[in-house]
Amino acid sequence: MGSGNISVEVRGKVAIVSIDRGENRLNLKSLADLNAAFDKVISNPDVQAMVTTGVGKFYSNGIDLDWLMQQGPDVQRQFLDKFGETKMRILTFPLPTVAAINGHCFAGGALLAVCHDYRMMRSKQGWFCMPEIFLELRFDPAMVALLKRRLPDGDVQRDMLLFGKRLPGEECARRGVVDAVCEQEELLDQAVRMASECVGKRGFSRTMMKAMKEDVYKEVIEIYEEEANSRRDLVKDRRPPAKL
Repeated sequence: MGSGNISVEVRGKVAIVSIDRGENRLNLKSLADLNAAFDKVISNPDVQAMVTTGVGKFYSNGIDLDWLMQQGPDVQRQFLDKFGETKMRILTFPLPTVAAINGHCFAGGALLAVCHDYRMMRSKQGWFCMPEIFLELRFDPAMVALLKRRLPDGDVQRDMLLFGKRLPGEECARRGVVDAVCEQEELLDQAVRMASECVGKRGFSRTMMKAMKEDVYKEVIEIYEEEANSRRDLVKDRRPPAKL
């Protein structure tokens, strides 16, 4: 089940955020704790890059749907707003970011992973997957914009977004879904090395890093903000309109 902790460790210039909650499913509590960990990273002026990872078999198995579907509309909306804010926070984080994908990375967990600047995945075990077709949940416009911007074009988007194909680490690396793949025992060290190499000797201005990301991902952010400011039922609208 995991320790229930989200911890922050600093190795040199790199902060490592580790999520140890079993399947690492996403709900209001886990998002609040994850953002508190990000706050801790930012509060350390010596940190110049961030790695996120899971503990055990899962990076994240996505949204805690059993919990979410038991909530009323107000809590559901609150969760989806916070989930969107968290994705945009990672996408525009003022430091280079690396997702060290230690195991299964599904649905909402995969959405968090693609928001990172780099992705490194363990070999041999673990799937990267967007299974919404099997959950009968449509992607909202902000998700579509993000995934089309951060995943390779063409057959990768077809296989992952339309058909929910599960990709192992080696195939993810070959098809450009992740930047590198390595043995589980080496994953965290390699991710820290990747982050350190990105930072280099000079590092980056946090202010400029955030501004550059906001400029590069402007269209994604604008669609997210439009969705966030709408009063649509973001849960109901993800269901297909009717059986064919």
